[in-house]
Order: sequence, then structure tokens, then C-alpha cells
Amino acid sequence: MTDQSTDRQPGDRGRWYLEMLGIDSTEDPPTLQQVAQSTDTTRTAELVTEMWDKTAELPAAKTPEDPLTGWSPTELSATASSRRNVRWPIVIGAILLGTAAALALWWMPQESERRAANHAGLIGAALTSLYSDLGDAQTALATATEPASTAPDLSSVAVNLAGIADSAAQLLDLANQPVPSNLPLTAREPFDYLDSFRRSLEPLAAEATAIRGEVADTTDYRLALARVLDLPELPLAADSATITEQSAALARVLATSVAALTEMPVAGPFAEHRTLVDGEVAAFAQWQDDYLAALRENDEPETQRLIDELTAARQQLQNDLVGPLAALRTEVDGRILELASGVSRAIAQVP
Repeated sequence: MTDQSTDRQPGDRGRWYLEMLGIDSTEDPPTLQQVAQSTDTTRTAELVTEMWDKTAELPAAKTPEDPLTGWSPTELSATASSRRNVRWPIVIGAILLGTAAALALWWMPQESERRAANHAGLIGAALTSLYSDLGDAQTALATATEPASTAPDLSSVAVNLAGIADSAAQLLDLANQPVPSNLPLTAREPFDYLDSFRRSLEPLAAEATAIRGEVADTTDYRLALARVLDLPELPLAADSATITEQSAALARVLATSVAALTEMPVAGPFAEHRTLVDGEVAAFAQWQDDYLAALRENDEPETQRLIDELTAARQQLQNDLVGPLAALRTEVDGRILELASGVSRAIAQVP
């Protein structure tokens, strides 16, 4: 068996181990050779035992003084305790952010509710205004379809129709206007209901506009009819100067009648009546020639007959209009009542 040896560094005597055992490390412990010279035994185990016993005879090492001997805890000074590294901007920012978040959570639901309530209020106000204006529309319809209404009476119809025109336009704007959006983290249901509800407003506004148009068209037709063959007082006899004046006046009446006829719609509830008016205007050109000829001949009976004939023709045009006016009044009045019922239901459904 080959002997193995470990190179020993100078001063390396394992003093750390001796000190750990409480042995004075200033004196060298006996080596195995020194023990072998002082005893007769040659057994290694006995030599090691005897070496260990001699090591135990070395004086005990002095125990170092404990540096914490006599120490007791004391209260930390205020100066030392106040030198903590506190990041105040971060703390203040966190407080402000938390406060802002709390305010937002409190404010956003109320703001969303306010938006929905304001928009619902606009819809409710427009519906209420339209419902109120339907009464004026009935009054306008009565005037427009009354056979005895004069031109001044018919001119007042536009005033009664102004309200329903405005309220219908306002309701139509709301029907086409997008509903406001809800704020984040708030209920969407009220806005979804308003969005679906606004779609039902357009038919109401369209019907109100159509009714207003029907009454206005009737009024315009009758005002145009009032200008057809609107003759001044016609003389039974006249001199040459008066005949010249009458010739110019009748020419103006014909021009005015033709212009009024072009304003009357060829379709609609008065289409058949317009055909009658067209025939009378065409016949007036021949009538004025006959009337002027009777004046020149100083034929008063013929002049009177011609005047009576024209007066009867104009009256017949008015009489022929009574039937269409009555039918129109019944139809439109029923639509007004139906619209009023629909608007009333809509008002009850406004959130």
C-alpha cells in the first residue's frame, strides 16, 4: 500500500479546530512521532489514543468576551425612525387616483341616467306638442273643406297648420337622431329601449306631415279655384272706350285663370274636378268674344244671357267641389283621430 501524504502549509496546525474544542492553540499539540518516542507500544491505534490523551492535557483556551455582554434594547430615536424612504408623490398620486375612481363610480351612473332621462324628456315633449297641435289640424281641415269658406277664411288655414308642421318636424328629427350612449360601467338597457322606441316615432311624424299636406293642398286648390274666372262687375251696355277697357280686363281674367289652373294638381282627390275647371277656362276664350260682340251690338238681352251663363258655370264648379270636399274631410278627420290615439299610446310608453 502506497503511503499518501498531504503537504502541510506553514503554520497550518489546525488551531481553528482546537479553539473550537476549547483548547489553547498557542501551544503545539503533541505529534504522533513524539508520542511514539515516549512509549513502547507500536500499534497505531494505541499511539493515537495516547496522543489524544496528551492533547487533553493542554491548557484550556480563554473564552473570548461576548461583545453583546451587558447590552439591552432601547427605544429607537425619533430622528432615526423618521429617516424612512417614503415616496410621497406615489402615495399622494395613489390617493388622488383612488378618489377619482370613487367619484367616477358615483358620477357615471347618475350621468347615464340623466342622459337617458333628458332624451326621453325631449321625445315626450315632442309627442305632447304634436298631440296638442292635432286639434288645430282639425280646425284647419274644417275650414279647408267647408264649401262656404271664403278666400280670407282659407288664408287663415296656414296659421292653424303651422303648429303641426313644426311638431311633426321635431318628432321626425328625434326619430332620426341617434340615442346618446351610456357611460362605461353603467346600465345599457334604458338606452336600448330608447333606441327601439325612437323607431316608432317616424311613422307618427310621417302621418302628421301627410295630414298637414292634405289639408294644405286642399286649401291651395280652393284658393286657386277662387282665381279662376274671377270677373269684375260686367256692364250690359258700354261705349267704345268701355268696351276697350272690358276687353283688356277679360284678357287679364283669362291669363289669371290659366295660371291658377296650372297650379292645380292633375292627380289627387280633385283630379276629376280639375278637368271640369280646365273645360270652363277653355270655353271662356270664346265666351269673351261673344260678350264683347254683344256689347258692340248693344244687344243687352244677349249680354245678360252671357253673364248669367258664366255666373252659373262658376257656381257649378263650386257645387261640383262639395262632394270631393266632404269625402276628403271624412277621410282625413278619421286619420287625425287615429293618429291622436297612436300619439297618446306613445306618450304613455315614454320611459
